[in-house]
Amino acid sequence: MLHPIRALAISTLLLAPPALAQTALAQPAGLSETTLHIAETAEVTRAPNEVVAVLRAESRAGTAAAAQDAVNRAIAAAVARAQGSNGVQVSTGGYWTARVEEARAWQASQTLTLRGAAAPALLELVGALQGQGLALASLDWTLTREAARTAREEASRLALESLQRRAGAIATQLGLHLVGLREVRIDVPDRAPRPMMAMAARGSSLSSAAPPVAVAEDTVVTATVEAVAVLRAR
Repeated sequence: MLHPIRALAISTLLLAPPALAQTALAQPAGLSETTLHIAETAEVTRAPNEVVAVLRAESRAGTAAAAQDAVNRAIAAAVARAQGSNGVQVSTGGYWTARVEEARAWQASQTLTLRGAAAPALLELVGALQGQGLALASLDWTLTREAARTAREEASRLALESLQRRAGAIATQLGLHLVGLREVRIDVPDRAPRPMMAMAARGSSLSSAAPPVAVAEDTVVTATVEAVAVLRAR
């Protein structure tokens, strides 16, 4: 369940130099309008609603075929087990094979990604897969795509409203009034999850391992709006 929105408009940037403000106060009769370059940033916080775990199967053998066969079997078993867990989305990722010269062997590896809103069930599954010999590469709480999109829209709206208020206030200070905005640009950076690195639980004799712990932290989504405000004499 998402927490209520807590929004905060921050980091007002008045890009016009002081000389511009002085010029606007003593506006020549022939100058019909003054432009003001301005930007505002706003942020919203959301409680993350999805756990993402990335695991890795690795094998080293005397031949590429043997190393790859071991990885293929490990991933196939992990996928079968994950698909039996309700509410867990499973997908496979990058696969690579390389020669380890110093050991005169071949090493193969492939990743497996698990996503789910039910943290206890997903973490239990991760522990079971660790017990099967997979290494936990990263584990993090994040927002679903829909929740992230809604948060970006809210942050953009707050930033734009703050920019309009600030532009109007500056216009009043200069003895002018705000006509409108042009060249509006909205920048919403994508924030990648901050992974928590974990050690692998190795040993195929284990049927399960203690599940990892993932404590949620609110996610901050920001948006910055830049625009050219058009000011005219009253």
